[in-house]
Amino acid sequence: MAKKKRMGKSNKTSQGLRRSSIGVRMLTPMQRLRNQQEAWLKGKRVMLVIDAAGHKAEAQTVWGLPPMLRKKVTNAESKGTE
Repeated sequence: MAKKKRMGKSNKTSQGLRRSSIGVRMLTPMQRLRNQQEAWLKGKRVMLVIDAAGHKAEAQTVWGLPPMLRKKVTNAESKGTE
């Protein structure tokens, strides 16, 4: 007769580091700003921290419309005046 497989050893999860926390990368403030700028250029909603107190504002109110959306607004205005 074959031996029965022991239950417990292979199913046990260690209480140390998990796989999800091994590959976490730390962003520098410049990298974070660059990521925010790229998202803003794509037309996504980006929140910026304005001061050390933690006040936040939307990037479109601080930086204005991205170039891609500026063209759409000017085209819509010119079509409406004709």
